[in-house]
Amino acid sequence: MKILFVLDYVDFPTAVNPQLAARLAGQLVNMGHSASLLRLWDGCTPPPPPPEGVQVQDLAFADEHQMNLDLENGRKIGSPAPVRVARLLTHPAAAAAAFRQLILHKNRRQTACTKAIERLCRGAHYDAVVAVCAPYHTAWALADADIPAKKATWQMDPYSANREYTPYGGAQKELAMYARIDRAFITKLMEPDYESGPLAPAKPKTQVLEFPCLCPLPPAPAQSHTGLQCVFAGSLHPEIRQPYALLSLFEKLADVPGLQLVMLGGGWENFPADAPDACRKALGQRLTIAGQVPPQQARSAMAGADVLINLGNTVTNQLPSKIFEYFSSGKPILNLCANPSDPALRYFARYPLALTLFANDASAPEKLRCWLAETAGKRLDFAQSAALFAENTPAAVAKELLRGLQ
Repeated sequence: MKILFVLDYVDFPTAVNPQLAARLAGQLVNMGHSASLLRLWDGCTPPPPPPEGVQVQDLAFADEHQMNLDLENGRKIGSPAPVRVARLLTHPAAAAAAFRQLILHKNRRQTACTKAIERLCRGAHYDAVVAVCAPYHTAWALADADIPAKKATWQMDPYSANREYTPYGGAQKELAMYARIDRAFITKLMEPDYESGPLAPAKPKTQVLEFPCLCPLPPAPAQSHTGLQCVFAGSLHPEIRQPYALLSLFEKLADVPGLQLVMLGGGWENFPADAPDACRKALGQRLTIAGQVPPQQARSAMAGADVLINLGNTVTNQLPSKIFEYFSSGKPILNLCANPSDPALRYFARYPLALTLFANDASAPEKLRCWLAETAGKRLDFAQSAALFAENTPAAVAKELLRGLQ
């Protein structure tokens, strides 16, 4: 089968969704299929190298990147709106991009992507085109494309059912998109959103596709730390994933020799500007806030960690794909849960080296202290992890994708 994946790195150059799609494209090539990538990027941070054998076409959107910088990605916290607009007006191309996106609701990224899909399909005669979401610009672009290939979306995050914000057009816009595609691949947690309510008419076109995350981590780097290093790798968000319970927990473990907490990933910009410094003040040299780092650096840090940490979501229709990379490591994992209905709980229940604690549990510090001592040096090999989560191996996900595109 000959498949084109459409990936969007413009708003978040290190976002995980396009990385997972590129990984799956590489798996399809290894299975004897043909896979290509159409990558939308910000003109500033080049996307990661593609897997061997995967063809690439790139479209840069420096105007929209500058728009995002000037408007601070629409964050609630930050400069006052007049300051952002004044900054935007000093960049004419970015101002024009903002007008197209915020007023006309049809940005250049979408129209240029549609034309690129049509051009590539005329030249390569793809059997299917898969738009990877979120963001959803690729989905709208694919829906508009006049092509003979099958059209599919791979929705790793919800659109109208998203509980972090209210998206433009809501369910009506999403349903209009479903009317013009053949298949919508969704996560298992999104299934209830299509059982009833406004998205129910689209249910016949949906099919669950798991995250293709079960891959061996790179070799651990030469020992670069002493003591016990605990690593959180992921993004933070005020609505669904906050750091405060984790930091409070580690404050209570000051007596554990050599205990270190390393936090990798973005999202701090969505919290008060003094939040990182306040956290550093509380934990001192035991805390490292690295912020956003390149994907390979994050994977290397996970490989070198002694313990990995998951911060549970407060919402129930989204799951951090990162947990399956954690499982791949075979390392002990602390799962700090914020919601007793967190769907991640059933996955951690399968994993023998996981400890789940609830943020409001007064006995959590003592439980963690004992668990750290009990699991010190313990590991699962990759084959054990892959057997526990076989549905998340790239080979299994690729087979399911191909079945859905038949």
